[in-house]
Amino acid sequence: MEEQIKELIPFLHQPALEIRAIALHHLVPYTPNGNEYRHLLMEQRSTVCKDLKQLCKEDPVTAHDALRSLINLSSDSLVQQELDDEDFLKYIGLLITNAKSVLADLACMLLSNMTKYEPTCVKVIQAKAEPIEGLTSSRRLLDQLVEVFHKGYKKEYNPQAEFHFLASVFSNVSSIRLGRVFMIERAAVDNLSPLTKLQIFTEDPSVIRRGGVDSVIKNCCFETREHERLLDPLDINVLPFILLPLCGNEEYEMEEFEQFPEEIQMLGEDKVQK
Repeated sequence: MEEQIKELIPFLHQPALEIRAIALHHLVPYTPNGNEYRHLLMEQRSTVCKDLKQLCKEDPVTAHDALRSLINLSSDSLVQQELDDEDFLKYIGLLITNAKSVLADLACMLLSNMTKYEPTCVKVIQAKAEPIEGLTSSRRLLDQLVEVFHKGYKKEYNPQAEFHFLASVFSNVSSIRLGRVFMIERAAVDNLSPLTKLQIFTEDPSVIRRGGVDSVIKNCCFETREHERLLDPLDINVLPFILLPLCGNEEYEMEEFEQFPEEIQMLGEDKVQK
């Protein structure tokens, strides 16, 4: 089997797309972490990643296989380094923000892995993109990703995508100070802090979405100089969104109850802790 896999790899960059697509389809099963033959692909990761990045730009079926392969392989930090590519990052951004993209969620998953590598986080924060009608007039890629995460809830922006894995992207981005500053500062396009568009999902049914958002909030709290703004009810007001998942239907004394933020004072009897 090893020899067969080694023979397939060069076909990923054959001139004929049909041949490349068939070779890719047969290699996908060997890309997950733990597969006994994955090391063969990792040994040639530079060539394999270059070919897979190109195949992501082909027809949706071929691109699906290429994205799935890169998602699997990019659990390895060495592959994450291979994907630290500004042009490829911008293409992944287009796959995510295109309202008709059938590959948006896969692109979100791949970007989640890519941004585990800090230099890629910096590229995401600094990346520019053309404004998208119906989404945002911002020319900043990260603004666009925040908007698609917010406006795309429950498939309202793209019927084919839920964008849950963007929460993991934001978590990774906010692990560095440049990303935390982005989340807290008011965006030029609408004068709102991006964090205010994320924190509303701390009780979301998707553990991926709410878990990523929780991590963003946690990371932003390391910016101690911004604590006043984070807690200000007239500004970011993050406290209610931290407390809501912790609240159940407990009863409190009126004096204690009145000290709670207004947002958590009138919870229903069916409210449960997340």
